[in-house]
Amino acid sequence: MEWLGALARTLVSVVVAVSSMIGTAIHSAPVDPPDHTSAAAVQSSITASRSSTLVDARLLVRYRTQVTTAQAEVVERTHGARKKAEIRQLGIRVLEVPRGSEAGALRSLAADPLVEFVERDQTVAMTNTAPNDYWWPSQWSQVKTRANAAWDLTTGSPSVVIAVLDTGVDLAQPDLQGKFVGAYNVLTGSSDATDDNGHGTWAAGVAAAASDNTIGVASYCWHCSLMPVKVLGADGIGTMSDVAAGITWATDHGARVISMSLSGTAGTTTLQSAVRYAHDRGVVLVAAAGNYGNSTPTYPAAYPEVVSVAGTDPNDALYSWSDFGSWVKLAAPGCNYTTGRAGWFGSFCGTSSATPAVAGIAALAFSYAASATNLTVEDAMTSSAARIGAPLAYGRVDAYATLLSVAGMPSSTPLPTPAPSVTPLPTVTPAPTPTTAPSPTQTVPPVATPAPASTITTTFSGAVTNRNSSRSFTFTAGQGSGSARLSFSKAAALTVTVFGPDGTMLLSRTGGSPLELSFSVTAGTSQLVVSGSGQSSFSLNLTYPAP
Repeated sequence: MEWLGALARTLVSVVVAVSSMIGTAIHSAPVDPPDHTSAAAVQSSITASRSSTLVDARLLVRYRTQVTTAQAEVVERTHGARKKAEIRQLGIRVLEVPRGSEAGALRSLAADPLVEFVERDQTVAMTNTAPNDYWWPSQWSQVKTRANAAWDLTTGSPSVVIAVLDTGVDLAQPDLQGKFVGAYNVLTGSSDATDDNGHGTWAAGVAAAASDNTIGVASYCWHCSLMPVKVLGADGIGTMSDVAAGITWATDHGARVISMSLSGTAGTTTLQSAVRYAHDRGVVLVAAAGNYGNSTPTYPAAYPEVVSVAGTDPNDALYSWSDFGSWVKLAAPGCNYTTGRAGWFGSFCGTSSATPAVAGIAALAFSYAASATNLTVEDAMTSSAARIGAPLAYGRVDAYATLLSVAGMPSSTPLPTPAPSVTPLPTVTPAPTPTTAPSPTQTVPPVATPAPASTITTTFSGAVTNRNSSRSFTFTAGQGSGSARLSFSKAAALTVTVFGPDGTMLLSRTGGSPLELSFSVTAGTSQLVVSGSGQSSFSLNLTYPAP
């Protein structure tokens, strides 16, 4: 903190009225004069710095309620002070006194019967909490996402559980000790979720390794709990059904956030049903977009209930291997220092690395705003994301902005929705490799699936807010006619717009609930956008020809 001392020595004055300064606060003065009223109310809106320095030649005074401005000016002249500034909302007058006379002026003003309290002013500085973990100086990810500023607000709560659906976790990793609240191995039906690959331990460390403990790395959510759920084998490959089983198990056992550093080239009805099951019960689901370097949707990331994550470099550019597109909601740093098996620490790259970063930020949001729902956390992350010019739905996640957003965002409750009828490939592969230039992982050949029905009916749920006035969903259809029914509350009217596979607008309609429309689509992946002003949750029932 030597730099803070240097700053204090050169700082002549600090305008305390700027209470929105990021991550800063005023500590109470070390002087408690007679008839001193606690300044807690004054200081409650100003966040605190870990050390403060008294400002020369400045005092803060509040007079009793019946004191007029003229009387205050007389008091100030009597004690050799003059008003320099005023914080009217708080009734505080900022006084300037001769340098060196601060202590005497403080005592004499405190003894004046017209004064409610008086105190020394103190310096403030923007603080970004810096942990003492060994690898912290090399961790650019948390600085880029302003997690170090978010840690001034919260470093997480053990009551917030992040489930890591992966190859398991090394329970003996030194930097993960004391973090686990349960474990499950879907492959064996047991509680032994030992990592026999390494991938899951890497992901767990990014999200919630023990931090500020002098060893290893700093994670995103220092004090959040981890729930290892093994859904992938030693070869890093699993099935959609195992992932679905892992999602439901984690949901039923208290997970608030589910992190999935895995992807498949198509979804299944089972997997989407599991995603809906978790989301309807308040879980934030985060999944890797994939390392194929293209815009083809992967699953579970492409489901509308899932926060899909791409990978960015230190300059906020997408890595060449990262998937992208309007179906990808957020990006996060794609290379992170993290934990590994057998006490290993090192760099882990891929969208599998970016995913637990977002999961950790979601857990920070739940820790900071205990009453937040999954929808408010998702809206906070997407609406506050840094726009980086990449082909994404929103942008690169910002941890500090997420916390500020979720704290001021009204809560809403997700609507329960039935499972859709989709029949794609039933296999899944992990998204990344643990290198600085990961390559796509080969997808397991699909098994035969039943012929699809002639039409598909599915239901999307979501909300529009003042910060996020539209929601987009994609559906892959064959050529033919489709229909939609939008039900919502609170808003007087919402708008539904349908875009064809080539981006052409097919139909747009605005109206009250329920809003019904019919449209014709060509074969391919179309997009449907729900938009409006204000805040309203909605349920969208969609029927379209099967591909």
